Amino acid sequence: MLAELIALDLDYRKQKGESPSQEEYNVRFPEHAGVVEDAFAAEKRSALPFAPPSVDRVAKLFPSLQVIELLGAGGMGAVYRARQPGLDRDVALKLLPEEFHHDARFSLRFTREARALAKLNHPNIVSVYEFGNIGEAYYFFMEHVDGTTLRNVVQSGELSPKQALAIVPQLCDALQYAHDQGVIHRDIKPENILLNRNGEVKIVDFGLSRIIGNADQTSPLTATNQVMGTPRYMAPEQYDGVHNVDHRADIYSLGVVFYELLTGEVPLGRFAPPSKKVSIDVRLDEVVLRSLEKEPRFRYQAASDVKSDLQSIANSGEVSMAVTLDADLSRPSREAISEARSGEQSGPAARMLLDRRNLMSQVQASLRPLFAWQMFQIFLGVTLIVLGAFCWTRNVDVPHRLVSGVILHVYGVAVIAAAIAVMVRIKRIDYFQPIEMVQGRVSDVQSIYLRLSPLIGFPWWLMWIPTGIAAGFDQIMHPNSLIPSLIVGCVGIGVSLWAFYHVQRAGRENRQSWKDKFAGASLRSARKQLDEIAELGIR
Repeated sequence: MLAELIALDLDYRKQKGESPSQEEYNVRFPEHAGVVEDAFAAEKRSALPFAPPSVDRVAKLFPSLQVIELLGAGGMGAVYRARQPGLDRDVALKLLPEEFHHDARFSLRFTREARALAKLNHPNIVSVYEFGNIGEAYYFFMEHVDGTTLRNVVQSGELSPKQALAIVPQLCDALQYAHDQGVIHRDIKPENILLNRNGEVKIVDFGLSRIIGNADQTSPLTATNQVMGTPRYMAPEQYDGVHNVDHRADIYSLGVVFYELLTGEVPLGRFAPPSKKVSIDVRLDEVVLRSLEKEPRFRYQAASDVKSDLQSIANSGEVSMAVTLDADLSRPSREAISEARSGEQSGPAARMLLDRRNLMSQVQASLRPLFAWQMFQIFLGVTLIVLGAFCWTRNVDVPHRLVSGVILHVYGVAVIAAAIAVMVRIKRIDYFQPIEMVQGRVSDVQSIYLRLSPLIGFPWWLMWIPTGIAAGFDQIMHPNSLIPSLIVGCVGIGVSLWAFYHVQRAGRENRQSWKDKFAGASLRSARKQLDEIAELGIR
């Protein structure tokens, strides 16, 4: 494991322009001199340039093609632009290094994986037209994309956050499609993402790292000293050599790419959220940081979920571009909320920012009992309507039963209408909006609930009378029971209404406290959680 960590550190430092020496690492790890030597030897071998065949040589290998030019070369082979005269189209010809020809298991693995790649048919994935081997050369005929790589665009410094947000959903579509087909990329990075002249995104080299690497290996370094993935973009489980690396590794790499598109930097070590570096909507932080969670189970579980959250942010109206407020991670209130998350340890992506999505999920969960109660209220209203209709339709010639039935019928409709009014307002809450707007939505729910509660709840001081009559208890109409019931009911309603509005009148110090009590535990808990989240500086 130490060798892989040293290799990652070497890659990172060289990207920063440094020239790390082996002696430096020997001083840092005096008891692991052999491991340090192996890591530097592997780094030197992997840095050896791949010598791509000349255009003339490739043309001799593929006489049916017009090989035009060498487009590029890297650790996974060389790519040429060629033309198929018979089909009147340009293609990209990819030749893998000849060293793989000597691997006895490579041929079977190449055929199996290449067939899976050839079945991928998506507008954001470079299509594979043909594959095979000629002599010692394994090759792919692929769709030729007239454009450039995302790496060139990032290095130009001309990519705006708005343009980045137009690119990422296309990547999500491509990844979701491939994952649904059981294909994992394993090496998502700007070099493997192409942009054509129309701004369309195309992912290239799907699954190529699995073809070149050994599927049975326990180390990310292949037998040819190639890394299965690029260290700066690899998910932690890829670098740990975990056998069951799945599609969530691609989601991690997508998060790295997204972070780089927004900030121009790769998130390494203890990094700040994107909104700390550039002026973007702070809600994008949670999308990026959740994608970058160390533990796969804490990440997005599907690329389509990433796109869905981005669309929710884009469609939520006016987008706040304010930079995230500084929040002290050592504050007790932050620690208290963090511990409340079922004792789970956040990944490194959450070190600079609490997972806003999980916190808002707690707020949403607090409102579920209120929503469930409204569902029960609708059921109660339907029951009252049925009971009332059954009573008055069968007793039109009996005045007290006719009146009781109509009262129940109308009251049942009012109960349902009140429940729907509260439920609609709960459903209108968009938890991706800024905290202030979510707090406003919750206040709207509380306001309508408090206005309707007396009209629905207090009449039960008298409503039991028509309910009993509709149920067949006509004895209630006897003066000895009806008159006391009416007196108690009217007094009860009057006192309840007076007390309800008296304690909430303007000017009372504990007015808000009484409102929270009348609103119930669900709304009280949701408001408290939102206040705590706002205190942390999360917007």
